[in-house]
Amino acid sequence: MIARITQALLFLLACDGSWLIAQTTVEIDAGRGPVTMQIPSSYDPAQGTPLLLLLHGYTFDADLMDAYFDFSPLAEEHGFIYTYPDGTLDSLGQRYWNATSACCDLEGSGIDDVGYLTGLLDLIASEYNVDPQRVHIVGHSNGGFMAYRLACEEAERFASIVSFAGAAQIDPTGCNPSTALHTLQIHGTLDPIVNYFGGFINDFYPSAMGTVEQWAAHNGCPGPPVMDSNINLDGLIFGNETSVLRWQDGCSPGGSTQLWSIFLGGHLPVPSFDMSPLIFQYLLDHPKPAMPIFVRGDIGGDLVHDLSDVVLLLQHLFTGILVDCLAAADSNGDASRDISDPIFVLEYLFNGGLPPPPPFPTCGPDPLGAGCAVPPCP
Repeated sequence: MIARITQALLFLLACDGSWLIAQTTVEIDAGRGPVTMQIPSSYDPAQGTPLLLLLHGYTFDADLMDAYFDFSPLAEEHGFIYTYPDGTLDSLGQRYWNATSACCDLEGSGIDDVGYLTGLLDLIASEYNVDPQRVHIVGHSNGGFMAYRLACEEAERFASIVSFAGAAQIDPTGCNPSTALHTLQIHGTLDPIVNYFGGFINDFYPSAMGTVEQWAAHNGCPGPPVMDSNINLDGLIFGNETSVLRWQDGCSPGGSTQLWSIFLGGHLPVPSFDMSPLIFQYLLDHPKPAMPIFVRGDIGGDLVHDLSDVVLLLQHLFTGILVDCLAAADSNGDASRDISDPIFVLEYLFNGGLPPPPPFPTCGPDPLGAGCAVPPCP
């Protein structure tokens, strides 16, 4: 028997030993102690790597949340950097995120979790080559509330967020995302903790439908939603119990909204074999749109900076002539297009002034998101 097992193992190794390769687990500290981070075996410092941030719910911690979703093998398979930090301990010894007035800074500490989590992401990006077009959040319960707060205040950082049994703010006017992004709400219709139909924890919170309607509006999705085929997320409910609604037609670039409703599902359903792979596939399917490649100040799009660029920019400002790349027209990189831009170019060309900020003098992506209808670079 042992000989046969040995032969089988040797056969597997001879065929493919890649299954033995796994992530490298490291720790990183953004000011609140060590945070576990998993680096895929495929990581290449020369290539941008997608990143997944997992946020636990109230009373959970990072390790329990990781064990529940079991994202580690999926992150390795798809080449994601994967990290799962801990929230702060309250006086009862429970970990939480200060997300919304409803959940879950129950003792009013006012701790800055937006600052902490964005600082963590900045620290990771300073040490690893993170693809800014593919940074995603998955949050459960309080972590889902926190995902929405990050989307409201730091939307430009993220391609998509997934809120599982969380909710948005009760007042949509308190959320002003800087850009559209992809949002997915997953919720059990019999959730007794964060009610599918809305409710009160420390303050009121909207229903699952109210949450996604808020984000359909934020994302510029006119609706109505489209119903997709049912899927199976709850391992204790027979069949495909989860309905799928999608707001995606006519949305702003980079934005869409979905609602996955687990019929008769609770707050923490027993995961089906499909649950985590389906969530991960959602992340894979929803990167940010590709950034245009251009040279700042090259309004004419001929990859040369000269007086013709100044003339085109003045025509754009004062006669309304269209330019193909608005990002290039922002010559001084201050996120606006005004008379200071042609003056900046003239100073650079004829008076030894500062050169335009990146991307310059070669082609590069637009860090400010102004956009190019016809990117001048190949």
